[in-house]
Amino acid sequence: SKTLLADWVGLLQRLKDYDRDNIPPKIMKVVRENYTSKADFTPANAAKASSAAEGLCKWICAMDTYDEVIKEVKPKQVKLREAEAEYAHVMKGLRAKQKELAEVEEK
Repeated sequence: SKTLLADWVGLLQRLKDYDRDNIPPKIMKVVRENYTSKADFTPANAAKASSAAEGLCKWICAMDTYDEVIKEVKPKQVKLREAEAEYAHVMKGLRAKQKELAEVEEK
């Protein structure tokens, strides 16, 4: 951990770039069992050790929350994309029919 913290800028960038949409369930299980489920795992308690520990604690809690939320949101996003694709297809057909109607009305 000291080696990780020695490269503070690199660590911050790795945290920012972390692929939060694809956290392996195995990792989240460990995080939840060993950290976020503990009542004393709070940013306030971590701040007693250092501000870096507080920041990491906040990040871990945020990733835990994000992982829970994305499980509900992701299927809805997929359904939305499907509905938007169907809507685009229907609208294309509607525009074609409106064009045909306009041509018939001109005659």
